[in-house]
Amino acid sequence: MFSSANLAMPLHYLMREFTVRSYEVDFNCELRLPALFNHLQDVAWEQAEGMGCGWQALQQQGWLWVLSRIDLQVLRLPRWTDTVRLYTWPRGIDGVFALRDFELQTPGGDVLAQATSSWLVLSAQSHRPMRIASLFAERRFVEQSTLGRNADRLVLPADALPEATDEQHVVLGDIDMNQHVNNVRYIDMACNTYGREQFERFSPSGIAVNFNAESQMGETLRLMRYASAPNEQLVAISRASDGKNACTLRFCWSERG
Repeated sequence: MFSSANLAMPLHYLMREFTVRSYEVDFNCELRLPALFNHLQDVAWEQAEGMGCGWQALQQQGWLWVLSRIDLQVLRLPRWTDTVRLYTWPRGIDGVFALRDFELQTPGGDVLAQATSSWLVLSAQSHRPMRIASLFAERRFVEQSTLGRNADRLVLPADALPEATDEQHVVLGDIDMNQHVNNVRYIDMACNTYGREQFERFSPSGIAVNFNAESQMGETLRLMRYASAPNEQLVAISRASDGKNACTLRFCWSERG
């Protein structure tokens, strides 16, 4: 568990407090997963900017940040009007990945959710990963790990038949400032493969995401959802034009009491 006492090292930790808005919740009045991921992404960008290695700094060097993997474990989702505290910190380098962790708490310190993420720095021209050890050579990192591991590589079950399929056309509202489908839009699309009854009976206890390829304006995306374990499914999102996997997600659920 993250302690607010760690904020004595402000260069390493960042905390932002926010109140859950009506437009961020679902019919259960709980914070929607896409809304939570928006907050994670925003606080990550904010701290990167403060460290001098944010979007603008990398853009000047012909580089860009890309989220590659993230694994979120949920104990309880906050509800409409709840005020919560979101903490983040850079955890170090693992090969080409920059690691970053998150923890969501109540103001009283109760843990609501924890996440770990792996980021890439890509060449803006070739979109190939850059070696980033030199970029962070003078940085000090926090060794504290929320999940005790890095985000996993997700593998689809071999020869499995999907339990649900869908198609989504990439429209203007899906495109972000890097000119491809925003990360959170994939999560929203995957959530929409479920019916209302899934969220009535179950609460999400975890979601892991691998972002594997870009999708552009006008493309068609194919979504296939597979059962992988009890109360667990994998969702594969692929480009219809060439079959390339753009994103794979794993959802875990706990039955509501």
